[in-house]
Amino acid sequence: MNRIFLFIAIPVFSILFSSCQQEEESIKQLSNNDGLLLATLYVQQASEYKALCYQAYNVGKFRLDEKLSKYEGDEKLAVVVDIDETVLDNSPFSARSIIKNTDYPKYWNEWCHLAQAKSIPGALAFLKYAESKGVETFYISNRKAELTEVTLKNLQQNGFPFADSTHIMLRTTTSDKKERRDKVKATHDILLFFGDNLGDFLSDFDHQSTKARTALTVDMLNDFGDDFIVLPNPTYGAWMSAMKKGLPKSANSDSVYRAKLIDFID
Repeated sequence: MNRIFLFIAIPVFSILFSSCQQEEESIKQLSNNDGLLLATLYVQQASEYKALCYQAYNVGKFRLDEKLSKYEGDEKLAVVVDIDETVLDNSPFSARSIIKNTDYPKYWNEWCHLAQAKSIPGALAFLKYAESKGVETFYISNRKAELTEVTLKNLQQNGFPFADSTHIMLRTTTSDKKERRDKVKATHDILLFFGDNLGDFLSDFDHQSTKARTALTVDMLNDFGDDFIVLPNPTYGAWMSAMKKGLPKSANSDSVYRAKLIDFID
């Protein structure tokens, strides 16, 4: 009797073990962050990334001087900046996600509470220059409002101007930044906007497909480098969710992204 049970049990346990292995492998594939590896290394190690950031803020300085020389109004003046990947570098959070094979929001609050994010190249010098010209900075970010205190601490430790409760607007009920931008416009003339996501400039870019976002970008091509200054961010953003627009939430990201590759015809 025991022998019969043993012969039956071994195959059953083998099947169960194999099934568990397959399930673990499936979960691992779904949460695999290998695709984030080179993007994060590009931000942390590539001199080209730093050059692009300096270029963005150099263009911003040129445009600010030009706008100030022509300004004839009497309103208070401002520039509006996003925070993450625009003035603060969160690549260590991306690195943790890769090493631990996790996704946002895992470890995000812990990272923010450390208040250790460094300044994006060129950001601090530009905003201090704007301050010297009498231009205020408003920080409009989709970090949750509960992170206001630690975010201000991080900005202050980096020496950013206007890092106070009056000049920071984090997310409360919606990720749409229009209402917050309009609040600044009610008291200031905004000379420039800085961001790494097109929704930082115009809400029309939010929740759209890649095709729609691209068409709008082409329509607005003269605004980039003029009123809107874009910072590079290969690690995350609306450009990724745009590729999955219209697909079920269960769609495998890797398969979706691979399907979007444009190959040459041999």
